[in-house]
Amino acid sequence: MTLMQRVRKILGALFMVLCAGLVLYAGEDGFVLIALFLCILLVFIGLRFLVFYFTMARYMVDGRSSLYKGLILLDLGIFTISVMNDPRLFVILYVLGINIFTGVIDILRALEARKLQSPSWHLNLVSGAVSIFFALAGAFSALVLKDMKVLTVIFVIGMLWSAATKLVSAFRKTAIVYIP
Repeated sequence: MTLMQRVRKILGALFMVLCAGLVLYAGEDGFVLIALFLCILLVFIGLRFLVFYFTMARYMVDGRSSLYKGLILLDLGIFTISVMNDPRLFVILYVLGINIFTGVIDILRALEARKLQSPSWHLNLVSGAVSIFFALAGAFSALVLKDMKVLTVIFVIGMLWSAATKLVSAFRKTAIVYIP
């Protein structure tokens, strides 16, 4: 991992802690702010992938994956913008669904790292499982208990957990392979 990647991970983790504090302070309205930031981020990343595809990746091997990623992320961002006027519960469930999706991706990444005999697959597996647990607990709190304060606390704890795993992975030593 390069120095710039480490700095990006550290800044991302600090931003997640800031967002967790914002959600805790704002309560139910914090979810709307997080969803707004999420839609802006998804549109920006989707557009970045599309620009990368049209400038470079279409000439590369497996360059179409950049096109597909860009289209999917742009569509998710636009969908998030369109859901902003719906009731808060729908926005909250949408954000929790994204947390479940990222947890599944972390688990799949951990299983792939295990096949490659990487020593860091344990943290990814635990991180994905905990992320899914917090998202399911939040959905249970929102749908069954109908208690938004408990949901807010569960969501904030989940965000702090994600920030902590980002910080741990940022400070972990990575192996450098030299080919003579």
